[in-house]
Amino acid sequence: MRMLLSGNEATAHAARLARIEVFPVYPITPQAPMINSIVGFIDRGELKCAHKRMESDHSALAGAAGASLVGARAFTASNSQGLALMHELLFYTAGLRLPVVMAIINRALSAPHCRFPDHSDAIAQEATGWLQLYCENNQEVLDTVLQAFRIAEDERVLLPVMVNFEGYILGHTKEVVEVPEQEAVDAFLPAYSRAVVDVEHPAAINTATNGEIYMEYKYLQHRAMQGSLTVVKEVNAEFAERFGRDWGGAVELYRGEDARALLVAMGSAVSTARIAVDEMRAAGQPVGLLKVRSFRPFPADEIRSVAAGVRALAVIDRDIIYGVGGALHREVQWALAGDAVHKPVLSYIAGMGGRDISVADVKAIGQDVLAATEKGSVPMGAHWVGLKADLVGEAK
Repeated sequence: MRMLLSGNEATAHAARLARIEVFPVYPITPQAPMINSIVGFIDRGELKCAHKRMESDHSALAGAAGASLVGARAFTASNSQGLALMHELLFYTAGLRLPVVMAIINRALSAPHCRFPDHSDAIAQEATGWLQLYCENNQEVLDTVLQAFRIAEDERVLLPVMVNFEGYILGHTKEVVEVPEQEAVDAFLPAYSRAVVDVEHPAAINTATNGEIYMEYKYLQHRAMQGSLTVVKEVNAEFAERFGRDWGGAVELYRGEDARALLVAMGSAVSTARIAVDEMRAAGQPVGLLKVRSFRPFPADEIRSVAAGVRALAVIDRDIIYGVGGALHREVQWALAGDAVHKPVLSYIAGMGGRDISVADVKAIGQDVLAATEKGSVPMGAHWVGLKADLVGEAK
């Protein structure tokens, strides 16, 4: 069925189709419309699910973890300061190997206070042990939430997953979305039950440890994260076979044939970059696009393979690690660090706090990276796109 849905509504339909069983959540802008939609499904009898109205985002994730411990399919949502408040519980959920799925409707972090999107809220949680998938449009939002449950619940993974999409840009903007039939989703995503806690046979959870086992436990968790990349690709391939929509697994190369340079991006900026690449290609400029869908686990080998045929890359980040630069740029540099042939990797910070990333912006970046293919080296540091000189003085 084709429906006109916002990102929030697409997520709610995915949660309904996934037959979530427990939905503990605390409302925070801009994810409240998702809550309203899911509660509407529950009230109309279209979804059999316990909706728990929690007193904070911290409590919401505690509720989801508890539900997952007793074998329920748990789902929640957050962003920005709410996600920051969850920080302690993010480690617990991943460390206990609980397959919780959480929608992150990306929103900038304070201060200053901002209700508009960038990726800094999720990037700030990169070390907590959660998989992080980023969506380009509302169809991908719905499909990725369904895939996220399959990935999280796979016995080779058993780790929680964040599904990221930008507030307002996708969260409140409506697009035509193909909503699959329940029977087809049931075949792709069967009912799940893996109770860790059995109330009839009480057992201790998260008991105190020491150096005798802690390091090995963390190694196994790290290995599961690394191995989840295979599962991400397998699940996407099966989804594409069943539903006819292929999101590339961990990465997607667009117009990479005979490209001399690549643009690299995550999230909704990818759609803008596609238009820019098409226009540059029409003008005879050999630029391609690499969409990174999986930030955690990071597909370093795939990026290294794709980059082997180009002379330079330019990475567009909608986040900042203060004093370092963009997180995606850092990861791409790491992926290419062992290459025998050095390639310039340019860094661009754009779209912070919901500022528009235009086609003209991306084309200018494309011109820069093409120029870098001839120079062979580039200045260090990140370039901030569209800074207002009257507010910051001379840009560095």
